[in-house]
Amino acid sequence: MGDLARKRILAERWDGGHRALNEYKRRVEEAVHPGMSILHAGCGWDKHGITEPHGQDCSVTGVDLDPRVGSMFHGEFLLADVTNLPLHDARFDLVVSEYMLEHVSEPASAFREFSRVLRPGGQAIVLTPNLRSYKTIAARVTSHRIHEAAGRIRYGHGHEEDMYPTLFRCNTSNRFREVADEAGLHIDSFTFVTNGPTWFQRFPLLFGVADLFHRAIDRGSFADELRCAIIVVMTKPDASGDRPTPYGSRTSRRPPSTRRRLPEVPWAARR
Repeated sequence: MGDLARKRILAERWDGGHRALNEYKRRVEEAVHPGMSILHAGCGWDKHGITEPHGQDCSVTGVDLDPRVGSMFHGEFLLADVTNLPLHDARFDLVVSEYMLEHVSEPASAFREFSRVLRPGGQAIVLTPNLRSYKTIAARVTSHRIHEAAGRIRYGHGHEEDMYPTLFRCNTSNRFREVADEAGLHIDSFTFVTNGPTWFQRFPLLFGVADLFHRAIDRGSFADELRCAIIVVMTKPDASGDRPTPYGSRTSRRPPSTRRRLPEVPWAARR
C-alpha cells in the first residue's frame, strides 16, 4: 500500500486521524447558543479551535496551569488549577475540556468544581483517552521522556514542555460514573470513538493490519471500550432534580447535523 493510499484512507475513513476531536467539536457546537458563558478547562492556546469560533457570540473564559497561555488565549484567561477554580458559583452555561482530564491527579475535585461553576441545567462536555485503548496502554508503560521526545518531533523544538505527565485516573466508564455521581452531574451520553491507525502511517504492512483492527472495533458496541477516546456529555440538574437545558431543548438549538453520527450509549443503559 503506497503512501498516498494510506493518507487517503486516513483522510476519508478516519477524518485524518482526528475523528474523536471532530466529533467532540460537533458536540460542543451543538451545545453552544449565542449569549452563553463558556469555561474552557485546560484550554492551552486552543490549538484545536474549540472555543475560539464562539468568542464573538459568547463569553469565553480559559483556565490553564501554563503561564505562557495568557498571551495566546483568545478570551479571558485565568492561571489556575481545574481542581480549585477561582470563579463564582453558577457562572457558566457550558464547561468544555479536551485531552486534559488524563493529566489531573484529582479528577473528582475537578468534576466538583465543574458542577459548582455550572448553572442549573448547564452542561459539561469532556474528551479524554480511553484507558483500555492500545494507544493509552502504550502511553502508560512508556516513560515521560519518550512523551517529551514525541512532542518535540510532532510539534517542534520547545514543545516538549507541552507534554504534561499522564495519570489516567478518570478514563473508564465506571470511573466516570463515580466522579459524576459524586459531583452531582448526570451523564447524558457516553461515546467511544476510534481515530484509526494513526501510529502506523509510515509502515505499510502494519498500517493495513491496524486499519482492519480499527474497522473491526468501529462496528457496533461489542468492542467499544477498545476505541481510542471517550466523549462524555453531562448535565447539572436543577434543584428539583430535573435536567433542563439553559436555552430550551437541544434539538431546538440547531438543525440536525448531516454528518454521520457515532454510536451513542445513554448512561441509563449502562447501569
